[in-house]
Amino acid sequence: MARREHQNPELLRANGPRPYWYIRYRVRLLNNETGEFERKEKRQHLGYCDEVTKAEAKRKRDEIMAKVNGQVFSLQSQILVGDFLNLYEQRHMPTLASGPRKKYESLLKNHIGPAFGHWRLCDVGTENVQHFLNTKKSAGLSWWTRNDLKGIVSGVFTKASEWGYRSGTNPALKTSLGPRSTKRKKYGWADEQILNYISELPEAVQLMVATLVTTGMRESELAGLRWGSVDLGLNTIRVQETYYRGEKGETKTEESHRDLWLGSLGQSFKAFKPVGAGPDDYVFQIDGKPIDDRSVLRRYLRPTAKRLGLFFPGFGWRTFRRLNITALQQGPEAVNVFEAMAQAGHTKPETTMRYTLLESTGRQRAITSMQKRWLPDSCAGIMRREPKSEVA
Repeated sequence: MARREHQNPELLRANGPRPYWYIRYRVRLLNNETGEFERKEKRQHLGYCDEVTKAEAKRKRDEIMAKVNGQVFSLQSQILVGDFLNLYEQRHMPTLASGPRKKYESLLKNHIGPAFGHWRLCDVGTENVQHFLNTKKSAGLSWWTRNDLKGIVSGVFTKASEWGYRSGTNPALKTSLGPRSTKRKKYGWADEQILNYISELPEAVQLMVATLVTTGMRESELAGLRWGSVDLGLNTIRVQETYYRGEKGETKTEESHRDLWLGSLGQSFKAFKPVGAGPDDYVFQIDGKPIDDRSVLRRYLRPTAKRLGLFFPGFGWRTFRRLNITALQQGPEAVNVFEAMAQAGHTKPETTMRYTLLESTGRQRAITSMQKRWLPDSCAGIMRREPKSEVA
């Protein structure tokens, strides 16, 4: 809730040819240029002394101040959503990592701003946000894009409440996106296909892909990896910063700060490390600068996948992360979803499960094991058994 304020000004008398009662109190007005409140003193005339007694003037003062003190000092009746979005971009957006910030900027500019910019903050309700999401579904936006839109709208109104621009329920909280659906099938690769793919890449790109597919790192974490974060003695990588298309940053969340085991890749990193490389030098770089994910994807990753017949719609850097998270949860050495979540640097197990390519082979093995333990005869044999006679 926005902050309330209590004022109880003294009743004053102005002397002159015709004395009168008055009070002075403070009001907060919006500066349209800065979007900030400014405190102004207001002088309120209560009546001439020859017409209004002192007691009557006090009652009038109390009536006025009850309204003033009951006011929520917010911009509900004054600020437009479009004006608040400008403040949101100035104050909150710089706190985001580069990747999320670019996504926010795009969705605010192309969807949220045009839909709500001319509305007042206080006028936007749950029904309006639901209608907005429904129209985006009709326009063909995916479930995931609409989920991002809902999250950003919710974040905008959360900040509006925290900063004192609005009170009441967040209008995005009780909206619905409908059943989750995906436009693209999630494709996986067999072990032999992964081996063939990596072997066809240039040496440096081989190490990039091998690192991603066996550690589950994000491409921004890989690009931001410095030699100071590679401990060849402990055979680990410490993920603690990112680099995304020209911008350095922190990891996506606190959970993304993590140590990852290199295994046999430790020897590859040792051989790959240039003589004289310092702790601040980037592991994967071009002319001293970290790699650009778009360039590597365009020049090496996609062409190789197409040449080997492994390309599919949606193929990209995230493919390797998905393969890692899936493999962690399958086979005899499988880990549980919480261990996979820690490896991936996720904050929620649901996110990890969305990355997982579910297969039927593991379930088939489990069902076969159950049947061996619980059904010593085949199902056909059970069906051929003579039913037991009913007990009289």
